[in-house]
Amino acid sequence: MPTRKDRSSPVAGLLGGSSRDPDAPPPDPKRAPGEERNELMRLAVVAAHQLKSPMASVQTIHSLLLGGFVGPISPRQRELLEKANASCVRGTHVVSDLLRLRSLDVLSSDDLVPHNLAATFRTAVERVRSLAETAQIHLKDRVDLENPDACWILADPGSIGEILLVVLENAIKYTPREGDVSVRLFEQAPGEGEPRPSFGVEVVDTGIGIPTEALPRLFTDFYRAPNAKAQSQDGTGLGLAFAARAMALHGGTIRLEPADTGGARALLLFPLAPASVLGAHAPLLIAGRRAYSRRVVVIGGVAAGSKAAARVMRLDPDAHVTVLERGRFLSYAGCGLPYYISGTVRDQAALLSSPLGDVRDSAFFHNLKNVTTLDRVEATRIDRERKVVTARNLVDNAEMELPYDRLVLATGARAVKPPVPGVDLDGIYTLHGVEDAEAIRSALRSSSAKEVVIVGGGLLGCEITESVALRGSRITLVEREGNILGIVDPEIAMLVERHMLSRGVKVLKDTEVVAFGGNARVHHVSTSDGRRLPCDFVILAAGVVPDVALARRAGLEIGPTGAIAVDRFQRTSDPDIWAAGDCAENYHLLTQRPVWIPLGSTATKQGRVAATNVCGGEEVFPGVVGNIILKVFDVNIGCVGLTERDARLAGFDPVTTIVSGPDRDHYLPTASRIVLKMVADRATRLLLGLQGVGPGEVVKRIDVAATALTARMDLDTLAQLDLGYAPPYSLAMDTILIAANVLRNKIDGMYQGISSLELHRRMKAGEPLLLIDVRLPAEYGVSRLPGSRHVPLGSLRGRLQEIPRDRPLVLIGKVGLRAYEAALVLRKAGFHEVLVLDGGLDAWPFEVEQL
Repeated sequence: MPTRKDRSSPVAGLLGGSSRDPDAPPPDPKRAPGEERNELMRLAVVAAHQLKSPMASVQTIHSLLLGGFVGPISPRQRELLEKANASCVRGTHVVSDLLRLRSLDVLSSDDLVPHNLAATFRTAVERVRSLAETAQIHLKDRVDLENPDACWILADPGSIGEILLVVLENAIKYTPREGDVSVRLFEQAPGEGEPRPSFGVEVVDTGIGIPTEALPRLFTDFYRAPNAKAQSQDGTGLGLAFAARAMALHGGTIRLEPADTGGARALLLFPLAPASVLGAHAPLLIAGRRAYSRRVVVIGGVAAGSKAAARVMRLDPDAHVTVLERGRFLSYAGCGLPYYISGTVRDQAALLSSPLGDVRDSAFFHNLKNVTTLDRVEATRIDRERKVVTARNLVDNAEMELPYDRLVLATGARAVKPPVPGVDLDGIYTLHGVEDAEAIRSALRSSSAKEVVIVGGGLLGCEITESVALRGSRITLVEREGNILGIVDPEIAMLVERHMLSRGVKVLKDTEVVAFGGNARVHHVSTSDGRRLPCDFVILAAGVVPDVALARRAGLEIGPTGAIAVDRFQRTSDPDIWAAGDCAENYHLLTQRPVWIPLGSTATKQGRVAATNVCGGEEVFPGVVGNIILKVFDVNIGCVGLTERDARLAGFDPVTTIVSGPDRDHYLPTASRIVLKMVADRATRLLLGLQGVGPGEVVKRIDVAATALTARMDLDTLAQLDLGYAPPYSLAMDTILIAANVLRNKIDGMYQGISSLELHRRMKAGEPLLLIDVRLPAEYGVSRLPGSRHVPLGSLRGRLQEIPRDRPLVLIGKVGLRAYEAALVLRKAGFHEVLVLDGGLDAWPFEVEQL
């Protein structure tokens, strides 16, 4: 097999590789080969950043201009910008291909490791499947191997995946619409003079074919066949050059020839790895099977499932773990989907990558975790007596049986589709997976995507508004309840709504969707109040429910929340089956009752606990306090624990307050406003919950409250927490501590507040309240509550005679502090019914008078 010193490359010379300048000094004989490879790799990374970063910056500017974010552009300007952007894209592709070629010059045979080709084959096929669907190409794949687990070669894992992608993408690219691309993995017996069998990958298409005169030059740098150039200007001529050199590095061969279909046939042969170098994999290769400490099947391969699988293999390397995932993508960042739709996350692969940059696909789990993953495979039945899972391959409908010793259910949740006429029309999307996100992102790219209706104003519905708005669409949000964002109390939800309205989002509350209209594609949405909302497409964000169909058919106990009932060890009613993630119930630390709160963070932790106990441990999942955070445009929202409503339903006697203030010292230009609502129990003084909203750092306060709730702190302990202080980060008396102190004063009778909701209700009822605004004249002159009287705090003592003593007083400040000071003055002067507006005008969610 060739080594690095046997190869030369014009590309390597171009990028500073192995083609050495004859006048340059000879290499340092004291430098180890590994050090030289590391230095070359470092230079390649530097080159990548130097070449790609400016192009990425230019593309970002193009996107801003084309999206209309810096003002309208004329049709001619759009045409020129689109051409310039296309050139940047082509330039980026050239750089990527050059660097891909360059990477082979820092790779030697010493870098090749045992690698399962079947896992990479499955991953490569799934990575191009969406490309084939977009191009309306019929992609068929087949594995003709008796035992795919024995498909071992010596390889650089990253290069093998790239080789397969180059060949598959070429076949799709040069095949007309409604054409066929078939790909097959098979084993080939050794031919004459060949020491061992090979594994082959065959790709056959019905595309434009290969001219005879082009065959000798197909693997030459920058060469493209004449018919390929005529069909597409997009191409560098470096993909096949890379594939040929990479195959040679692996001791394999690649051949391209005309196919009987009229298109092209590519044949790649990889030699079987010698048993002498396979180590732990040798028994699997030679005997076709091996003895395992336990067989673990995990159903569901996203957050909880992938975590459980990886944890089992860490605890028990001799286990055999198989993950079944009915989707195409494993362990993806579901919470990042809105940011992929908006374009904040530019590359889909980023959602599938680990923090270190590894794409968490089948090859990743097989090579790094020794986990077998079967994607596009759906579990259909659990036979608890035989301990067998029956599954169906969604590509070819073939059935299989997988025996297990331990089973982990991580089937997640499914999106709710309201049972109304027309819900299955084209152009109606849910957002519950990478495929959904890709479809919505594609729809938003269309110039006709101007009117979008979002059904559901909950967590996902509010979060997705920003992603859609950033693409330039007008949004109507339809919510059947009286307020959006039901995870928080109305005072906080109305502040969020007010911000959404300021960003152009139309919000319809107390409104239900009764029908979707259109022929093949949705055209309008009909609502319960008689409206007919025109739309180009619809996003259903009506919520999710636990996916428990498989567990229910297996006879497992379903809890009162509708999710799978589990004990504190994540064990189901069957002692050999565990459940984790969005399909499983949680335990609420405050109510001490089962609860269902689907969160990726909880799923990951539950998956870890389940895996520990699968391997014989006794780890307890303690429960949750419901820590939920989100971002809507440029405001942050968070809640943890119980809302006022939920606290009352749980049997507590809730006392609440709302405070407003900066998230760091006010004199810093980075200071931003936050509004917090705190809930505590009157009798025990225990903290019950915290909600927050604002452009400032809300999440820090929510996390402090989560810690306090988990520790069962009362208000007196919370108010004395030793939180970090420095002007760029926080306040000397943080806003969360101020809220705790206000609640202490309320419970002790030292402070009487009134919420914005209660004040608004009493004002509408015509009660004889006297609203006294104690802010500065300049503040009062800008905005104020209707009917309020202006008495600045500084002049209050000298104007007491102006204030009637026979009416309830409500004092109004900006954030509530000056109003509290004014209340102390008035009470000392003998006024009895004196209330302070909680949170001041900064937390007032209703209309105000403005000059």
